[in-house]
Amino acid sequence: MKIPGHWNERLRAALRRARERPGPERDTLLLLIKSALAGVFSWSLAAYLIASPQPTYAPFTALLVVQSTAYRSLLQSARYVLAVVLGVLAAGFVGPLLGENPGAFAVMLAVTLTLGRWQRLGSQGLQVSVAGVFAYNALSGTHESMLGEIVMMALLGAGVGLGVSLLILPPLRYRTAARGIEEISGANEQLLGEMADGLAQGLPERETLESWLYRARQLDNTVTSAREAIESGAESVVYNPRKFLRATPRSFEGHRALVEALARAGEQIRSISYGLLRMCEMDPEACPDDAFLCAYAELLGVVSRAAGEVARLDEDADDGRGDAGPLRRTLEEGRRRHNELTASVEGRAAWPSHGVLLTDADRLLEEFAHAGDLGTNHSSSAHD
Repeated sequence: MKIPGHWNERLRAALRRARERPGPERDTLLLLIKSALAGVFSWSLAAYLIASPQPTYAPFTALLVVQSTAYRSLLQSARYVLAVVLGVLAAGFVGPLLGENPGAFAVMLAVTLTLGRWQRLGSQGLQVSVAGVFAYNALSGTHESMLGEIVMMALLGAGVGLGVSLLILPPLRYRTAARGIEEISGANEQLLGEMADGLAQGLPERETLESWLYRARQLDNTVTSAREAIESGAESVVYNPRKFLRATPRSFEGHRALVEALARAGEQIRSISYGLLRMCEMDPEACPDDAFLCAYAELLGVVSRAAGEVARLDEDADDGRGDAGPLRRTLEEGRRRHNELTASVEGRAAWPSHGVLLTDADRLLEEFAHAGDLGTNHSSSAHD
């Protein structure tokens, strides 16, 4: 069978990315290789070393157990083995009690489906019924030895899958937490910088303002991605033997708090964007003049730099440095500009619209200051 040209090109591009740098392509390739190794090794042990009459249960279990992180492999192996034991016990109880007939099979299936709803089994709940069906079908006079064989093969497959997951390059993704923070900080920095450039010449066209508001709303998606990156990094460290070979964060609470602070900053950016858009519908006398907007643009430019400093602060925290000096100086400049601008417009007729923009800018400064404190604390505690 010939592979279509565009598929072939995509495959080669994915393999090239997997070879050149860490990322989802490398993780997927590693997971495929580990799954294949676990499946082949467990089947070989079951078929040739143990000479089991049911060797396929071992690779089936191994393939289910091999997961993307050590924590998930441990969790899924425990859940799967428990599901198999419950299913086998159900089949072993119903078969001898009611015999082999459609009614007995229905009772067994009802019991296993009910047991599979147990929340602690998670996604492996369905395996209770699967194991029960296979075990029921395998019952033929010597049910006790056959049921024990199935459980033994499940344990063998779980052990092999777990060993492969833990011993062959279990991924450490703790740096994805820093990259998630960098992504959201960078998005804040870029949008604020473009808003500053656009306001320097006065109030932009409505189309530009609508674009700013749309991008500000899209920051929620960036925050969600950052949260997922942090949780992925935190999960990859749990039960991972590689963490003893390199320095890893002791806790990801600092990362989580930092993302929430940046998420609140995104809400203020959205409020500023909405406030600017509303000005298109206001009486011109109630709107800020070009001089105010130019000064406000300079203030947003400083706030934009502060957003970038937050990302660099967390990046430095991975090296144990976490110097908050640049961020602190940028925030001091922003606070000075904010106070001067506030003093210059108090009492004007357009103060309501001035006040809304200044209040949002003030809250942005506060959130970035809070993020700086969190980043500094994270740096000092993560490397104690």
